[in-house]
Amino acid sequence: MRSSSISLKLGTLGGMLAATLPSLHRDKVFEAVVLAGLGACVSFVVSLVLKWLLKRLKAWILKRRDLN
Repeated sequence: MRSSSISLKLGTLGGMLAATLPSLHRDKVFEAVVLAGLGACVSFVVSLVLKWLLKRLKAWILKRRDLN
């Protein structure tokens, strides 16, 4: 019973890919890959900046607390 379930899933996946591949255009796929890479880079840089800002904010709050 288990092997038929796997073959059913693989057959469904293969049929889905066979139906969608002809409709994909190379330039659109390339554009999606570039935009995904750009989005990942921007997300990484923003997370680094936020981490740096949080570190500075904590240090500033602790410094003010020690002065009072």
